[in-house]
Amino acid sequence: MAQVVVNVPGVKLDKRVLSELHADIRSVVRLRLARDSILKRLDVMLKNSELSDKDCMILGNEAKQSIADKWIKRGWL
Repeated sequence: MAQVVVNVPGVKLDKRVLSELHADIRSVVRLRLARDSILKRLDVMLKNSELSDKDCMILGNEAKQSIADKWIKRGWL
């Protein structure tokens, strides 16, 4: 497993804050790696697509709005 070391000179953190930062950084890295993995798979799946960038933006916005509407119905937003 890879490690990331962050040094901030002159800053002392207690164990609780350090533990929270550790968890936050781990979450951010996992999300970034998952996003990159998904984008790579999508590149392979869509390599022969004839959609324009504009078409993709329109479809993406429609999908985003549809999901937001569902979340609002469920009371999540």
